[in-house]
Amino acid sequence: MATRFTAVAAVLGLLATLLSLGAWRNHAVPRAAEPRQPHASERSHRRHSLAKKLLATTAVLALSATVVSISVLAVFTDTQSVGNNTFSTSTAVDISTSPTTALVTFSGMMPGDEVTNPITVSNAGTPELRYAVTSTTTEDVLAAELDLTIKSGVTTCTNAGFDADGTVVYTTGDLGSTAGINVIGDPTQGADTGDRTLAGSGSEILCFNVALPLASTGPVDTTTTATFAFQAEQTQSNP
Repeated sequence: MATRFTAVAAVLGLLATLLSLGAWRNHAVPRAAEPRQPHASERSHRRHSLAKKLLATTAVLALSATVVSISVLAVFTDTQSVGNNTFSTSTAVDISTSPTTALVTFSGMMPGDEVTNPITVSNAGTPELRYAVTSTTTEDVLAAELDLTIKSGVTTCTNAGFDADGTVVYTTGDLGSTAGINVIGDPTQGADTGDRTLAGSGSEILCFNVALPLASTGPVDTTTTATFAFQAEQTQSNP
């Protein structure tokens, strides 16, 4: 603050000196001489001298205003930082099944035959997940003749125990198709009808039953292979 006022005082002092100098020159006692009319060159010189004084005065005033302006803008400041804003991602969504292959198979199947087997679906990760299942087959004719039914909560997942209890997850329908059929839920992102949810490290057992109805007329000597794709996604921030 002391430096700011010293600078302003110095500028104002310089201004006062210039103004005093101009006043002294204008009021100095002239030498004794005969009155005479000033020559044209003298008048021109005086006008130039006055213009220089006015110019100098203007420059000093401008400098003074600049110094005052700068001193006004010099304010106290402070900064407070907020650190340690740390973020980390969760473990990956991880779904697993047991078995991982040949869940339901039957060689030499005839009308009236069926096969029933359980599969354990597990959430091998920490975050909660939802999943859907799609069935894709290698051909469409026999796949359309074979009936697939999926249940949860079956006490004894065998041909004999399949109808005894449990809740139907996939109502009896085609085994699959070459284009793929959603047999549980819908793999489209977000919560869809039929999607199933598993908590972190949770699991459940589903019971799959595949039957060739007694009324089926074919096709004969045909093979189809189904692939069940268990597709999972996070539920957190994914309504």
